[in-house]
Amino acid sequence: MLDILIKGAAIMDGLGGKAYKGDLAIQDGRIVEMGALPQAQAREIIDARSLAAAPGFIDMHTHSDSTLPVGPRAESKIRQGVTTEVTGMCGGSLAPLTEKQRQEARGQATGYRKLLAYDWLTFGEYLAHLRAQGVAVNVVALAGHGTLRVGAMGHSAQAPTEAELDHMKAALAQAMDEGAWGFSTGLIYAPGFFAKTDELIALARVAADKGGFYFSHIRGEGATLLDALAEAIAIGEQGGLPVQIAHYKASGRSHWGKAAAGLEMVDAARERGVDIMTDMYPYVAASTGLGSLIPDWAHEGGREALLGRLRDPETRAAIHGGVTQGIDPLEGEGQWAKVLISVCSALPGIEGKTIAQLAQERGTPPVDTVLDLLVEAEANVSMIHEKMSAENVRMQLRHEWMMIGSDGYALAAQGPLSEGKPHPRSYGTFPRVLAKYARQEGVLTMEEAVHRMTGLPAARLGLEKRGLLRPGYWADVVLFDPETVADRATYTEPHQYPVGSPYVLVNGQITVEKGEHTGTLAGQILSR
Repeated sequence: MLDILIKGAAIMDGLGGKAYKGDLAIQDGRIVEMGALPQAQAREIIDARSLAAAPGFIDMHTHSDSTLPVGPRAESKIRQGVTTEVTGMCGGSLAPLTEKQRQEARGQATGYRKLLAYDWLTFGEYLAHLRAQGVAVNVVALAGHGTLRVGAMGHSAQAPTEAELDHMKAALAQAMDEGAWGFSTGLIYAPGFFAKTDELIALARVAADKGGFYFSHIRGEGATLLDALAEAIAIGEQGGLPVQIAHYKASGRSHWGKAAAGLEMVDAARERGVDIMTDMYPYVAASTGLGSLIPDWAHEGGREALLGRLRDPETRAAIHGGVTQGIDPLEGEGQWAKVLISVCSALPGIEGKTIAQLAQERGTPPVDTVLDLLVEAEANVSMIHEKMSAENVRMQLRHEWMMIGSDGYALAAQGPLSEGKPHPRSYGTFPRVLAKYARQEGVLTMEEAVHRMTGLPAARLGLEKRGLLRPGYWADVVLFDPETVADRATYTEPHQYPVGSPYVLVNGQITVEKGEHTGTLAGQILSR
């Protein structure tokens, strides 16, 4: 007697080949048999004759390490068919922490982060917290370079001393021994942008010795895109480890032409032996903190130092000039109509409004409005910024080494994780690829889209017995209707679950049934 029998599905096995009809037999968390199984019996039978069966989707770039302790059901991800999340991105992770970092995190927390217990310091303790609590998705966790750097040397802009670098290296080695898959950088954020390339190569060599990865939000995605890619490639070459370029894009109308050239650089690096790949989300708008518009130098010393500079008239004027210099000449002042405030716990009334709207309401110029909001919200304010080319999105999706990463969070339509108007990618990334770019526009076949979200990332990460539908593999499975699967989340109404994926199994347990979460927490903390 099988645990579960999925009957009559169009099987998209994750390799990209044409779908074929068949049954899936599941026992003890794994697929045990596939094909025509007319005699099979099971405790639960799922009629999938109108559905496609695919491996559970692997989200290659997420920040869900901060939301899973609050919302272990991972509602907005599991309902997309995501069964594995790669967390700890852009240089920020919830561990390892020093006691000073823990107290700072507790003291500066806003919104749902106030619910984080921070009852951990080491990476192992953080992962143990997730295991004890239970999570609905599998987790591949990275240590953040920014977290390691602050732990070693605070919010300094200086190069680390030998002792400080040794501290970072030891902390990374320990984190990897305790379960981290490597480290990430966020080189447009403090303190990441203070780090020189040699610092990152030194850490890369530590990760390489442990069999780890380097995931990077590179040092620039606009004017400096190609230079930033060259740096990431150099870190991979000299560090001796695989490189993953996060949320690949050419940001800003003036720089859209660099997108194809950047992918050519990736291909050329691969041809000479660099293990480098990319991921992206299928939207033309990015999302990050409003403070990323502020010049790098103003962030030295941390949040309180930044706020002090913004409150000082003379320093504020210098910051103002730096923001003005960053305006895309092809966008001009019109760019402010494309910057939407997404989440701001201190000023919820501004959520969903553009900087242009707020500037008009307040009677202040747009850049002054940005600086005022940062002061009023104590720098805890996020934005959505439309900066990418729709045609580049299509071109990038066609690139053979491009995977899918939401750059989002595991959120929920109700409760503490439903705050604000966050980027819809947290709710819609994977069904959007299937619906808009495979079914409607034919940028990819449905089977190839599934491959980019399953078999390719699983092979890239070296996940054992995951990412494909094969006997012996873990039964991470999504059943979706190729004709109706679709995202519903929008920029103005983001907290909307997708449609058309009625069943999701994680490690052989039904986690979404007839479109509803069962409450099952069958995810595993995956180890290398």
